Amino acid sequence: MRIRVQALGGLTKEDLVCEMDVREGTTVDDVAKSLPLKETPFLIFLANGSRVSGNYPLQEGDSLIIFPPVLGG
Repeated sequence: MRIRVQALGGLTKEDLVCEMDVREGTTVDDVAKSLPLKETPFLIFLANGSRVSGNYPLQEGDSLIIFPPVLGG
């Protein structure tokens, strides 16, 4: 199945935007682990605009956005 992935917020040298072919049953964590992301203790995941956990199972056509928490004040 095909999904769209964006990794933002400095997780890669440049913001990553791509489409990926993944197996049925692939989770958000599976996708994150397959990408060349900088080490960070915490990530935020949005699937189709809604916040999800790492064990969320992706579906055909899903759009996944991965980014670190925003800090500041």
